[in-house]
Amino acid sequence: MSVPEGQRGDGKLKAIVKAMELASYTLTVTKNKNIFPLEYQSALTDDIIRISKDIYLKAFTANNILVKDGDDWRRRSDLQKAACNDCNNLLALIQLAQPVFHLKSKRIKYWGEKILEVRNLLRKWNISDSKRYNSLL
Repeated sequence: MSVPEGQRGDGKLKAIVKAMELASYTLTVTKNKNIFPLEYQSALTDDIIRISKDIYLKAFTANNILVKDGDDWRRRSDLQKAACNDCNNLLALIQLAQPVFHLKSKRIKYWGEKILEVRNLLRKWNISDSKRYNSLL
């Protein structure tokens, strides 16, 4: 039996796909050396890229933990929460990048919305898992 579209939740797969899209977008944006000059590569750009990839990798890794006991659940939950924290850090870094690279407000708004969407999906996934695996603790 299928679930009506309006009643479907945001599953973990959507969180992972959106995290991958965020990392891909970040890599695409930051490869433009006219906007992100090489002189700032190690000071800021590399951190932005690394954190965007970390968000995706932590979500991907969390999804690949087969939860059989409380330890598995804690590892998975820790990765989900760490990915959420990385979203917050990425928001801070792009706010810092705006005046340094003279980024347009429109780009920051779009990028920020992508980050917030991923963070919210990760949080929903963690809450859903908490309910599902609560009995293991």
